[in-house]
Amino acid sequence: MYVCFAFESNAILVAIIDLNNPFSMKIAIIGTHSTGKTSIITHLQAALETHGKHVVVLEELARVCPMPINEQTTLDAQKWILLNQISRETEIDHSDKVFITDRSALDNFAYMYRITSPLDISHFERAAAEHMASYDYVFKTKKLSIEAKADGIRSTDKEFRDMMDRLIAHLFLKNQVPYHLLPASKAYDVHVDTILKTIGVGEASR
Repeated sequence: MYVCFAFESNAILVAIIDLNNPFSMKIAIIGTHSTGKTSIITHLQAALETHGKHVVVLEELARVCPMPINEQTTLDAQKWILLNQISRETEIDHSDKVFITDRSALDNFAYMYRITSPLDISHFERAAAEHMASYDYVFKTKKLSIEAKADGIRSTDKEFRDMMDRLIAHLFLKNQVPYHLLPASKAYDVHVDTILKTIGVGEASR
């Protein structure tokens, strides 16, 4: 720890800076697929780095899952995604960084929840819900009335996207996990401004 002195209008300003407590934060960007989460994260990372923050990103694991996803997914595929999400988040040391995850444990679980009735998967739900305490902030995208763009990975089916949006909201409410709803906007700088203001980092970009 050290003390920094500055002078302004004949007054002495004192700032105490704790070098032993570097900036650390964990943020999850959640929501149904094809709502701009990955692009928001890219812009958010750039903005945070502009403010001098070190950023590490965990990309969406469904994109590297070796088993089927989307409407054709299986229980084994969703187990792989959920358990790897929790494991990889736990392994990453972000003691001096902003750690951003593309999805969280609970919205990943929603895709498992959709396909497993009437199987008992309550232990997976508990694990996902308990893991949500590890995030400092959770931001949910709002699904807009625009067509999803085909990227060769995620489904563009509107009904499937709508269903997952409802399931994610239901599971967060059921497990009493709070989140911040991002604005209904296609402008990424609007989302970034909202996040920066919420987490208290610098001046929101203009």
